[in-house]
Amino acid sequence: MTTKEKSEQSTDKNNQTNSLNLALIGGVVGAGIGLLSSPGTSKKVMKSLSESEVMRSAGKELKRTAQEIVMEQAINSFRQTASEYMSGGGFLPKKRHEQQEDQQDKSKEEESSQEQSSSEYDEIKEENKQLSDRLERIEEMLKNLVESKK
Repeated sequence: MTTKEKSEQSTDKNNQTNSLNLALIGGVVGAGIGLLSSPGTSKKVMKSLSESEVMRSAGKELKRTAQEIVMEQAINSFRQTASEYMSGGGFLPKKRHEQQEDQQDKSKEEESSQEQSSSEYDEIKEENKQLSDRLERIEEMLKNLVESKK
């Protein structure tokens, strides 16, 4: 037997396996649609789904994602408030020349902090994107579940 014949046989076996897998998946999907099409069975399925661990974990994931978003917003707000307070320089008014020096120092600090905050901003932006993607996936799962319940 040549190498070419062996590779053709393995390709045929892979095609047969893929066809069998597709047939099994089609059968399972068809059976699922058939079960959900009858009102009594679909109610039972929805009840068992609502009590299932999958729904609990999806709910927990949604709650955790919402908490992370709220926490991140609170931290950002706190950072902004703290930086505004710290840049204020205290409670007593300063003399004019001290204010000018402070403004010069402040502008230098802002330039250096802008470079640093730009990278931090990009990191936060990426985290927000990831959280948003997770939330969208969870919402899609819940939407599909509600639609299938109808």
